[in-house]
Amino acid sequence: MKLRIPFLIILCALLPAASRAAVRVQVQANGQNYTGILVNGSATSKYDIVFIGDGFREADQTAFNTAVTAAVDALRNRPGYAERMCGFNIWRVNVISTDQGIDHPKDNVSKNTELDCRYGNPANGEAERCIVTDSPAKCIEAAAYAPGRDATFVLVNDTQWGGCAGAIVCSSIAPGFAGIITHELGHKLAKLADEYDCYVCDGSDDNRTYSGPDRPEVNITNDTNRATTKWRDLIATTTAIPTVADTPPGVVGLWEGGGYFRRSLFRPQSTCHMRAVGSGFCAVCMRKVQADLEFRCSSVLDALKNRRFIWKERFRMPIPICLSCPKPQDGNPLDLVTLSLAGLPQDAAMRILDSKGNVVVEAKVSERGLSATFESSRAERYYADVIPAQGMAPQEVTLKTELSHNLQIQELPTLRMQ
Repeated sequence: MKLRIPFLIILCALLPAASRAAVRVQVQANGQNYTGILVNGSATSKYDIVFIGDGFREADQTAFNTAVTAAVDALRNRPGYAERMCGFNIWRVNVISTDQGIDHPKDNVSKNTELDCRYGNPANGEAERCIVTDSPAKCIEAAAYAPGRDATFVLVNDTQWGGCAGAIVCSSIAPGFAGIITHELGHKLAKLADEYDCYVCDGSDDNRTYSGPDRPEVNITNDTNRATTKWRDLIATTTAIPTVADTPPGVVGLWEGGGYFRRSLFRPQSTCHMRAVGSGFCAVCMRKVQADLEFRCSSVLDALKNRRFIWKERFRMPIPICLSCPKPQDGNPLDLVTLSLAGLPQDAAMRILDSKGNVVVEAKVSERGLSATFESSRAERYYADVIPAQGMAPQEVTLKTELSHNLQIQELPTLRMQ
């Protein structure tokens, strides 16, 4: 569901708490309309998740609090998020509904709830498992009580399995719902695609064949060329392309089926959290999730200026986004970025890559050492591959880094060796 109400978003952010009368929100003992569950820093430097509830009456707020705790524990226990919990702020806003539960259009069940959430209506071509809100403005208003909001999660007081991610993420609190939370955050945070073979999955949309252009998500593709496919750096030369069914499930290749199509779209591994919530992230999704959280962690942002280490082989370092840079002027969506490395042998090389592994630019030798300037999209992530000369013996180096976004000099966070 796309949300096209920018004025309302701005208005909700500016209105004082006393004027937000449309949504009933519980006032906490400290007088605030929100509770900090995990607070690691400012909203400008962290990824802020706000949990709100629908179908929880005033008498059900303890159950909502328990559900939020279970959701946060799910993030703490899911590899990919677990190592980067320092990148999150997590807030809770207790919304009070008149009725318990939410609408089930398929069964003609209607509830009077504060955020107007419902399961999908198959009569309208919707998947019943997909929970949505018919009042996204109310969800935004409730979530706006929290100090920051990058993702809004609505937990609905219903035990039928379901969840969906759009501008707002909704999930039931069915047994095992923790997997829904971590799966749906994969969509919201890392823009990962579902790796299902179908969407409605009632037999009506099985065996569909994809025939469009390559999809933008990092974890599905229709490019079967070994030299150009998105995650080619993770595919062994001995792995069949496309990957055959008797290949071990943990092998990275091109496994057919994903993006709601059974034919002609491919996923990286046989199983993944974006295909089955009981599985872990595949290698491609894991890399994307961790990269998107990398620079929101204080342990990374507070890194040493210089890095001293024994250089044995090529390494890859993610290039941080600029959290404080002004938006580009004149409608240009690109930032001008310059990365310079000093302290390496003169015959070292550096390439800037995007998240698909495409080479954006090759570095040149300058008075600062290796230097590369490129235009970066804020919707993309970039990496620097630093490459030693062929046959170089291991040696100690002190790497000095300098990064500028729109001519604003910053220190580069800790190298991520690999």
